[in-house]
Amino acid sequence: MANFKEKDEADKLLLNPSSWDELPIGLFTFDQSGHIISYNESFISLLGLSVTEYPSFERCTSAHLNLNDATLRVLKGETVRLAGWHYGPDFQARFLRTTMSPSFQHERVAGGVGVLEDATEQRRHEERIEQLSSLDPLTELYNRKKVSDMLMTVAERPDDSPDAAVIMLDIDYFKLVNDTFGHPTGDLVLRSIAQLLRRNIRKTDVIGRWGGEEFLIVAPHSTLSDGVRLANKLRQLVNAEPFGPVPHVTCSFGVSSFGGGKSVEQVLQDADDALYAAKHYGRNRVSSKQ
Repeated sequence: MANFKEKDEADKLLLNPSSWDELPIGLFTFDQSGHIISYNESFISLLGLSVTEYPSFERCTSAHLNLNDATLRVLKGETVRLAGWHYGPDFQARFLRTTMSPSFQHERVAGGVGVLEDATEQRRHEERIEQLSSLDPLTELYNRKKVSDMLMTVAERPDDSPDAAVIMLDIDYFKLVNDTFGHPTGDLVLRSIAQLLRRNIRKTDVIGRWGGEEFLIVAPHSTLSDGVRLANKLRQLVNAEPFGPVPHVTCSFGVSSFGGGKSVEQVLQDADDALYAAKHYGRNRVSSKQ
């Protein structure tokens, strides 16, 4: 068979590899010591290995696709299914799926056989669908559900993030913008403010459209005072920015934090109360609640 590699002809397992190299999927077998004894060209190609070096599971293993550990489990009699991103020596990222099963001789595990396939395009499509399901279609910020999920993550990891600021903001008199300039212009203002906010927060901060003309920012590792400073910076930026045909737009901000071990519900209520106070006392201002 052209280009088929074998370490020991006597160690062939149950499959006949006579036409393996014609297949687009990777096929391989290994002995009871965990040594790869046969494989096809697709196996080498998918793992980004050189054809001049004999493969081993140690060289094929990565953090997200631990073939070495899977081999040990197979040799104990398990059938193992794995999927993960693999970065081979060729530095190309591939999302690979594998199924590895034990082979038997005289009712004892004598090695194993595996199938390896490239699922990169399928995984990227799945990730794109996941991403789209997390975004607000108008502003391209996270939607309310995604921000809520990330709030829960912050609340459930107090050791990693002992405090986090939460900023709730609302566009002042937004109904008047829609009524005066029309809904397309209102949408333009929403998108423009969303992008301005995103450009002026840290990469570690989370921002989403909370609903209507309301946005929510979560700033991990930030105190209430940090949140107030950020809110004031964003308020001034919005206040100074023209938005197309709308010469002047302002926002009101309410700030709270997870300080004191507050629940997500309490933090959101505090931010909402602070936002109400900012609007009550004249809008285009920042209010906070401890």
